[in-house]
Formats: sequence, structure tokens, C-alpha cells
Amino acid sequence: MKNFITNNKETDNLKKRLSQLISKSDELKFLVGFFYFSGLKELYESLKENSNVVLKILVGLNVDTLNCELIEYSNQEDRKGSLSNEEIYNKFFCSLKKSINTDNFDTKDFYDQSKFFINLIKNGYLTIRKTVKPNHAKLYIFKLQSSQVGRQNLFITGSSNLTKLGLSDQEEFNVEISDYGVDDAEQYFNNLWDNSIKITEDNELKTRIIEILEKETLIKRITPFEAYALVLKTYLDSFERKELDSSLIEILKDNGYAPYQYQLDAVEQALAIIEQNNGIILADVVGLGKTIIACAIAHQLRKRGVIICPPGIVGDPKRKDSGWNMYKEQFGLHDWEVWSLGDLDKLQDQITHEQLKDIEVVIIDEAHRFRNQDTRGYEYLKNICRGKIVILLTATPFNNRPADILSLLKLFITPKQSNITLENNLVDKFRSFKRIFDRLAYIEKYYKSEDQFKRNKAYDEYKAIFGEEFNLSKSLQKVKNRSKYLAKQIRDVIEPVTIRRNRLDLLNHPEYKKEIQNLSKVADPQEWFFELTKEQSEFYDEIIKKYFANPEEGGLFKGAIYRPFEYETEKDKIKEEKLSDKEHFEFLQQRNLYDFMRRLLVKRFESSFGAFRQSIENFKKVTEDVNDFVYKTNKYILDRELVEQIYTEEPEKIELYLKDYVKNIKEGVYPKNHKIYDLSKFKYKNEFLQDIESDKNLFDKILKSLDELKLADSKNDAKAESLVDHLKSQLKKEPQRKIVIFSEYRDTVKYLKNILDREFPDKVLSIVDNLSQKTIEEINKNFDASYPKERQEDKYKILLSSDRISEGFNLNRAGMVINYDIPWNPVRVIQRVGRINRISKKVFNELYIVNFFPTEKGAELVRSREIASNKMFLIHNTLGEDAKIFDIEEEPSASKLYEKIQQNPEEMEEESFYTKIYKEFNEIKEQYPELIKSLDNFPLRVKVAKKYLEDELLAFIKKGRLYIYSAKIDESLKPNYLPVTFEDTINRVRCNYNEPPLKWGDNFWDLYEGIKNFKEGKSQMPILENSIEQKAKNNLKTLIKLQNDKMSAYKNFLNMLLEDIVDYGTLPDYTMRRIANLEIGNEDKIEKSIQEIEALKKELGENYLDKEKERQKNLNKEIIVAIENQKL
Repeated sequence: MKNFITNNKETDNLKKRLSQLISKSDELKFLVGFFYFSGLKELYESLKENSNVVLKILVGLNVDTLNCELIEYSNQEDRKGSLSNEEIYNKFFCSLKKSINTDNFDTKDFYDQSKFFINLIKNGYLTIRKTVKPNHAKLYIFKLQSSQVGRQNLFITGSSNLTKLGLSDQEEFNVEISDYGVDDAEQYFNNLWDNSIKITEDNELKTRIIEILEKETLIKRITPFEAYALVLKTYLDSFERKELDSSLIEILKDNGYAPYQYQLDAVEQALAIIEQNNGIILADVVGLGKTIIACAIAHQLRKRGVIICPPGIVGDPKRKDSGWNMYKEQFGLHDWEVWSLGDLDKLQDQITHEQLKDIEVVIIDEAHRFRNQDTRGYEYLKNICRGKIVILLTATPFNNRPADILSLLKLFITPKQSNITLENNLVDKFRSFKRIFDRLAYIEKYYKSEDQFKRNKAYDEYKAIFGEEFNLSKSLQKVKNRSKYLAKQIRDVIEPVTIRRNRLDLLNHPEYKKEIQNLSKVADPQEWFFELTKEQSEFYDEIIKKYFANPEEGGLFKGAIYRPFEYETEKDKIKEEKLSDKEHFEFLQQRNLYDFMRRLLVKRFESSFGAFRQSIENFKKVTEDVNDFVYKTNKYILDRELVEQIYTEEPEKIELYLKDYVKNIKEGVYPKNHKIYDLSKFKYKNEFLQDIESDKNLFDKILKSLDELKLADSKNDAKAESLVDHLKSQLKKEPQRKIVIFSEYRDTVKYLKNILDREFPDKVLSIVDNLSQKTIEEINKNFDASYPKERQEDKYKILLSSDRISEGFNLNRAGMVINYDIPWNPVRVIQRVGRINRISKKVFNELYIVNFFPTEKGAELVRSREIASNKMFLIHNTLGEDAKIFDIEEEPSASKLYEKIQQNPEEMEEESFYTKIYKEFNEIKEQYPELIKSLDNFPLRVKVAKKYLEDELLAFIKKGRLYIYSAKIDESLKPNYLPVTFEDTINRVRCNYNEPPLKWGDNFWDLYEGIKNFKEGKSQMPILENSIEQKAKNNLKTLIKLQNDKMSAYKNFLNMLLEDIVDYGTLPDYTMRRIANLEIGNEDKIEKSIQEIEALKKELGENYLDKEKERQKNLNKEIIVAIENQKL
């Protein structure tokens, strides 16, 4: 036998030697750093075989956790020996719990063995004591059985602790001694033993240690109802809060704001989210005070910042009595600055050149405007936000595509190192969302297309997702259900950094409902009809379903000047989707521009015949000018800036920009970011020219019809006449109820202004052009009930405006909102009504909404509704994705559409999942207060089984927030692991108080271990997003390898950009596109690339990624509870 034991071979480890000796011993005396159960677990078989052996364990140290690992420790009090016996064993008990409640013991073996070890303690075969002073020695003494010949005692000492690592898994150095010093070693142990603190020999302490093992470690047995309550509590506790200082309440009161608890709770929660994630999305519905909450957060942060908002709500920086300039002053943010979102380039410049180098916080109001990463404006904003705390305000975080939501998150989260998902790569997560979103959208759009290629592709996409052939009777419902689930998944991802409540949440919340009793009731929308002649009505339908219908459905508007790529490229290449990534991007951009223009004209027509006429004249002039330019030059120029603007600018601005752009190219002034098309290289040059001519003729025909039918004559406009008649009637009936008229379009407002000024002289305040400070003051004086009483006026009864005042203004002295044109996005209705339904100031008990609809002369109410329904449905089908009326699972129809438009906005949002869970937990808390109190002491990793409708294991994991994995055995008897949302899981864990626990099933431990080791695989990336990234990476790699003296100076920065793209993902698509477009070749190209790299370096900062790395926070992942459902 060798005396040295080093664990360097399977045959030469301490575990094997100890097992041999235990089987031949009567008594064991172990002095160890700490009593790790993992060591005993390793020796279980030999201890079980020699069940009469007596084991004395003397513990020298305590343990704690550091970076998820157990460490032995002793502090100054330990070393002095000044602790009382009670303090010593309390620290020991705490260390014991920490050592067991870890992944090492979360195994089937330990659960099976734990009963044996507890019985050893109960029966006196395992005795534990704790040294008074710290002792780090490792000593294993064996009193051998009398049958052993030649020696009775021996000991082993060295480096190995009584752990799995020390016994077998890591290299150690130990020596076994039997011929010298055995008596001295035993005497050393006995002296320490006699002067140590008894743990298991004291009946009270023995009971306590057994109680700890059975009730406070992961082997604790729990009931299904306890597991259900624990899951609810863990979910609610994940919404952490930070304490506020008392000065905030005083600020609110001093400025006339009620300190609502729901707002204070939002501030506390937001501070906790910001601490963890560097940002927050405030998404309460309009009217609940997002601005006040944001300012309160800023006040609590005690840092300098900037506020970015629409120009109309900046406020007067000198008087500070309106807009954000007023709010920042009220909350003591005196060194903050307010910037218009139209000045992002200037703000970035000031931050880059360090005029605003001490800015640490950025508040962005109406943040949903920045949903497209591939624009210059978004790039400016991302650079402004880089390295700062970001507070996003938006009422519409969930009404967008996956890529839109990622764009918002990317303003403050490092996408590939994110803590808001269980797996850190948020980019992969959203790419998988986008892939399934795009495929489902394709199926929905083309499953009944007349184009066989597209229809067949839709069927192929369906089969790829669902693994079965498309069957109309059931497949469409599956697609809709999957789309709805996808929306839930996306909401689940964004939830950890989002605060969103609606009025229903406040009304149903046990603690908030008392605060908001003074909310006005919103009445169901009224219908105001305007009558058309039979000829006018037919023309109305013709415009929608013939002139500006989808081109694939025979629409006559060609829009060739917005989509030249389709005339330059082979049609089959487009149809069969054989375009390169770059070509596909260009095709989509131009098709989106064309669709935007087509839909714009349709919505203009529905809005106002007068405004529509103006737009047709504008479009005609642009088309004629382009036609002249093309014939003179045989070239066409498309401004890429125009393509970008459809995502961020108002329709009027785009229309004006288009006119100026065409005027400039005729004069030889080309936009900076343009593409020149050579018509001689067009595959379909003649068709391009013919389609331009066709559009000119179409516009002429429309203008002629408008004149003949007298639709655009302000003195004979049926819609405007109806508006005037109803206004007179309403103001006569309730003169104190002011009225706000909204239109989506400035031209409509401009057109109506002349009519209303004529009919209601000096009573109409119209917002046509940019909001001047004087106009803002007039709005506040006449329509804001929160404005200082002594400065309020009653000059205006009617406010006429576009949606520029549906954001950021209090208009609660008005009691009626008139939607002159149909707000196809339901969120817009909520925003408009939210302007007059403010939680802080109740003026009217009931608020009114009015929608305008066309009918025909002489039609009764029922017939009028039918006519209106059909016309609205025509528009809805023409607008397509632009009309966000129906939920994904709803089948559109004319009657349902009319019901949707007439739906009360208060009913558009249901109670949030959080409020439902809060109420559910509150009810349990009231009924079983002792059970809820006991949950605070529940250990991690507890488990239970119960009956249910199907077999499934659910593991609830906490990593900052609650995550859930489902594990099932599929038909092929293989395990299937899937992340699921809590919202979809709650019904599977909900149970009665008396629900009995069951024995774990045969597959429990295999599935449980599978969940612990499971990692979501990387998704198969869709083409477009990845193409920019891949090309940027390839370009950077090429530039880094380039042998060029000038380029060499930038290699460190280029390496940083590459590292960012690969590992962090902070660069927006627009920046990556700039990198992807860098060219090498001749000296001129290299020089241009160097200039662009230098620009990027200035905008981003030379060491920008180092600062990003400093902001990273790592969260531990812990299983809270596992619940096995069994089908009996």
C-alpha cells in the first residue's frame, strides 16, 4: 500500500481508501474545515454497509457563498474565540443550509440518501461538534475493528477536505500513517473535541439540525398548494422596488400633484429596474401620468440628464410654465436640458464634443417613433444614449413587430449580453421571433393568393412550422393561435424592463382603486353620418377598390417613381425570391415607400375630400416633374432619405419633402444620400415610362371627377356640413363642454379651419402649422384644467388639430373628442381620449367620443350603418397592415370592423396579467396568512408532484425575474424541453388547498436534470438582419488585415467594432450598414473609408465598448420550485 494519496489516478484516490477503511472500522474521528454533506454522500455506500460504525465530525470553519461557489471562512470574531456558544452553532446552522442548498445536492442520489444520514444523527451514529476557534486542519482517524490484524488505529492527513472534490475530483496530497504519531494525532483531536461546542448531542440542537435538514433545505417536502403560492410570490417579488426619499412627496404636493400610490410604486419599481438594466420602458396608458413618473425617477436618480420629446411639448425654456421645461423645473431638475427630437444630430454633436459630457440620464418621450434601427435618426439617438441611463416613454410598446421592440430595448440593453432573458443573447431571441413572425405573416397574407408561387410558398411555410399539410378548415386557426402565442412570448421578454398599467388595472388593484374614484366615465362612441349622393357614393367606392387598391388586386395607381428597382430587375427574379440580400433590402424599402404613398392617398380621401384634392394635385405635380426629368436625362434619382422618413416623419412633411426633392433634382441639386438609376439598363424601361404616364392620367381623371361631383367644394362638402350642424347642436345643448376635433392630416385641419372660422368666429383654436409658444399657451389657458386657475381663459370652445396634440397635452376642460377621420390604429383613439381623461383633474362625469361615417342620402340608421360598414371594410382591406384594427386571431368582416371602430376605448385593454396575479395572491394571503408567512423561509429547489390533465414537469427558475421551462416525453419517448410563459403556465399549477402530493414519476429526475442542463439552441437566422451584420463583420476583418499605413492607425478601433458586432451587439443596423458599405481598392476608396471610420470613432468614442463592458451585471440562475403534473 502506498502512503501517499494524490487523486491523480482512478485507482489512487482518497474516496476509495476511506471507503475501504470505513468498512473495517468501529469508530471514525474526522476533523474537517466544514461538514460538507457532499463528502458523506461520496462515502454513502461504505457507511451503509457498516451501519454500526460511529462517526464523530469536528467542524473547524463556516462557509458562505461567493460567485455561486461555497467558500470556507473565519472572521475576526471567530479567531478571537469571543463568540458565545449560541452564536457559534447559529453560524454553523446557517453554513449547513448554504452548503446543502446548492446544485451539488440537487440530485436523486442525495434525496435517496438524506433519510439515511438523518437517521444516523437521530440514532447517535453521527455526532457533530464545532470548534470554538477556527481550525483549517484535515485529519481522518480510524479506530479499526478488533478483527483487523497488525494494527488497531491509523490516520490520514493532508490537503483534502471532506468534499467530492477533495475525495476524488481534484489533485490533492495526503499521507496515511499507522506506525508513528497515531496516539499524538488522536490526542490532538480529543483535546479539540472535548473543548468544542456540541451540536447533535444536545437534544434541542439535534432536533434543530434535523428540522433544518428536513424543513429548510432542498429535501423539504411541500404540498402542491404551497408550490402554487410560492410560484405566485416569486413572480410578484421579482418586481423589486427601491425606497424613495421623503422629498419626492413634498415636491408632488408643492406642485399640486396628488401623491398617488400607483405612481410612487412605479417610481420605486423603475429605480430597481434601472439599477439592474440601465433603463426602463414606462408604458402606462395615456392619462396616468408617465411624465410625472419619469420626472420623479429623474429626481430620485440625482444625476444630470436630457429630455428628448416632440417639438410641440418642449415648452418655453424661459418662462418654464408649460411642456417638459415646466415639469423639469417643478421636480428640481434645473441643470437638465430639453431637446426636440428633430435636433438629435445637434445633441449628438454636443455630447460627442463634450459640451454635455456630464449627461448621465436620457428621457425619451414618444419613444415608439424610434422603432427602425436602420435610420440616421435612430443612430443619433443610440449614440446619445450610449453608456447612459435611459427612460423611454411610450403608450404603445407591444403594438409593434419584434424588430421594432428590439430597437427600443437596444437603446439601453446590451443585446448579446442581456439579463432580461434566461439565455443572454437577446439578438438571437428576437431573430427567432422575427423569423416565425415573418413566416406566419406570409401564410396569413398569401394562403389564398391567386399567385400560385406565393400560395404554394405559404403552404410550405405552414408545413415547416406545424409539420402537416395546410388545411383551410383548421390550419388558419393554428396560425392565428401561434401568432397570439408569439405576441405573448414577446411581451414576456420585455416585461422585466417595462411598467405598464391601464385604468382597469388601477380600478381592480386592491390598493389603487381607492385613489382613482374621480375618473370620468367614457361613453360608447357616437356615430355622426354625412350623406353622399348615389354618384358620389359610387365614386367613393371606386377610389378605394379600383384606383388605389393593392396592385396585386388590380389597383390602377402604379407608383413607378417610388419603386424603380422593380423595373430595373427581372420580374421572375423578384417573384421567385432569388434576389441577393442587398437587392432584397432595396426591393423591400421601395415597395414599402410605394405602399406608404398608396395608403396615404386612401386615408387622405377618407379624411377629407378637400385635403385629398390637394394631395392629388401635389402628386400630379411631382409625377409630371419626374417625367420631364426622366425624358431629358434618361436617368432617375431616388432619395434614400425619403425612404427613411416614412418611419419617422408625419405624412405632410413627407409630401412637402417629396415636392422639394423633385424641384431640386430638376435644378441639378441632388440629395446627399441618393441613387442614380440609368434607364438604359432597365429591363422594363418602356413599362416604367408608361406607368408614369398612367399615373398622370389617373390623377387628372380623379381631379375631374372631384370637380364634377362637387366633393371638394368647401361650400358643398357633405362631411364638413354635417360636422358644423352637429357642433352647433352640441354647443347649444352643453355650452360648457369644450370640444376637440382630431384629424390625422394637417391638410384636413387647414381645410376645416376656414369652414369652422366662418361658422364659429373667434371660438375655434386651430393648430395648422408648427406649434408656437403663443399657441401652446392658448391651448393651456383654454383647455388644461391643471393650468393655474388665475391664468385660465374661456375664449375658445373648439380645438381643431392633428395628432401632434394627442401627445403630451392636457385637454381635460374639453368633454368631447371628434375623430374627423377614422383612427385605423386603435392606440390612436386611446391617446386622443387620454388627452381629455386625465386622472389628476376630473371635469366631466362622462366623456364623449364621435366617429364620422359616410352614408347615402335618404338612408335610415340601419342602412346607414350597413353602407358605412362596407365602405370602411373596403378601406381596411386596401390599407392592409396599416389598419391595426383586428387582433391576430380575429377573422375580419365588415360588421365586425364597424363594431371595432365603435368600440369603447376603455374596453380595448384588459386587466394586466400582473394585476390578476396580485389579486390572486392577495386572496390566498387573506385566507391563509400563516402559509404565506412561511414561504419566506422556504429553501430553493423544492419539488412536488400532483395530478393534472397531462404529464409534464415545470421548473420555475429565477434570474432577476421568473422563467419557466416545461419538460415532456414526446411520442418517440424522447424528452422535449421548451421555455414557456408564466401566463400560459399558471392554470397548470393552480390547485386547491387540499390537493395531495404524489410520488415523483419514473421520468422526474431525468427530466429535471435535463432542464438544469438545457440551453436554448441558436436560432436559424433570417436573411435580412443577418446580412448587414455579416457583411459588416467581413468588411472589418478585411480592413484589419489590410496592409496600409493609414488604415493601421485605426486597427484597435476596428477590432473593437468587430468585437462589438460579434459579442455585444450594441451597433444599430444603420451603423452596421455604414461599416458594410466601406470600400477598399484604390487610394481614393481607402481614403473615403478612413474618413467614415474617423467619423464613427468620433460619434461612438474611441473606447466606447470598454464603457459598455463596465455596465454589465451578472445575475445568478436559481431553480425555485419544480412541479410535476401527472395524468392519472
